[in-house]
Amino acid sequence: MRSNTADSLAFFLVSFGALLAAVSCSDANSSHLSDQSAPALIRFNMNDSTVSEFIGEFDGGSWVLYNGKEAIALQPANDTLWRVPVFSGSWSLTADHTKSVYTGRWVDSLRHSGDGDYSVPLSISLNEKPEVNRGYDSTPRKGTWDVWFNEERLGLADAQLDINHQDGRLSATMRTATGDYRYLTGTCINHKLRLQTFDGAHLYLFTATYSNGSWQDGVFYSGNHYKTPWVGQRASPLHNENPMEVLRVSDADLTAAFINRSGQNDTVSLVSDSLIVVDILGTWCPNCMDEVRLLESLKTPSARFISLAFERDTTARLAYQRLDGFASELQMDWGVYWGGKASKQVAAKAFPFLDRVISFPTTLFIRGNQVVVHSGFNGPATGSYYTSERQHFVDQLSGFTSLGNH
Repeated sequence: MRSNTADSLAFFLVSFGALLAAVSCSDANSSHLSDQSAPALIRFNMNDSTVSEFIGEFDGGSWVLYNGKEAIALQPANDTLWRVPVFSGSWSLTADHTKSVYTGRWVDSLRHSGDGDYSVPLSISLNEKPEVNRGYDSTPRKGTWDVWFNEERLGLADAQLDINHQDGRLSATMRTATGDYRYLTGTCINHKLRLQTFDGAHLYLFTATYSNGSWQDGVFYSGNHYKTPWVGQRASPLHNENPMEVLRVSDADLTAAFINRSGQNDTVSLVSDSLIVVDILGTWCPNCMDEVRLLESLKTPSARFISLAFERDTTARLAYQRLDGFASELQMDWGVYWGGKASKQVAAKAFPFLDRVISFPTTLFIRGNQVVVHSGFNGPATGSYYTSERQHFVDQLSGFTSLGNH
């Protein structure tokens, strides 16, 4: 059996080759390894024996971690602290220049543990030379797989795993009924699968063994605080899309409750002769980030946009500090209000006309007394599902309200 170290080095080899050829980065940024940047192998310690690894680079000031088709750029706050974009976390690192190694922790300031802010040990090696590996599976494990987050295939699948293969690497995502696990990358070496993602809010690792045509003995790790078994079997892609429904609402009920900057309960009216788009989100939610980016790209002067955020913060001062930073980074030039605790039940109570909120994000398209409720979001990592999702948003913003294809 190959060691974890050998598999990890193999992953670095193919990833490093792909990085040198060309790196595709997210949204507005495009980056290639320059003469001034050093390649970096970034390791997060999920536990004492399990590590997730990512390709990155360091230009002497800023770090970049490549997460599938997006680049996570961390800017320095000082000599030992680098800021994680959007999600207010940080990398706290100490350099050993004699070995070109940095060690420290990823700190997630939006998640708290018993001892304070949640953190995961982190180490980075510059210019590491991977060993030559010949252990790649000759048959790529492309396709769609039904996934159950337990050790048995009981009932409907919990998710679907889509895997693609290119240049020795796997790219993937995990789709659920109301969202996706965003960009997953990794390898399948000697029938051993490794898929991982780091987007600043979530650090996920999926491992499994390919046996008798299915994924067996899978383990899903979330940071260093959670793990659960999973299994997968071949399946056809499901084409059901995120739930949408139409409500008829009286003027009296067209309001949203929020907590203002003074910490007082307040309301905003949703009565208007023009379209109002209400985005129900959490700034701790990567799918919400993807949805905000889509809304920002599609915004039109004929529509009024409002975001109501449900947060882990417990005071108005901290909540609005977080909301202001989130809105600035994502260029949200519309009203962003604190709705209260990060809870779907609390979110539903903010709207008199909603009996439930299924997921974050949820988007409301309000025209007069008609409210179209769109639950969940298929992000850019889902490919054709995102293309379809985007078209639904375009249709709603342009006044096409038929739900015949939903």
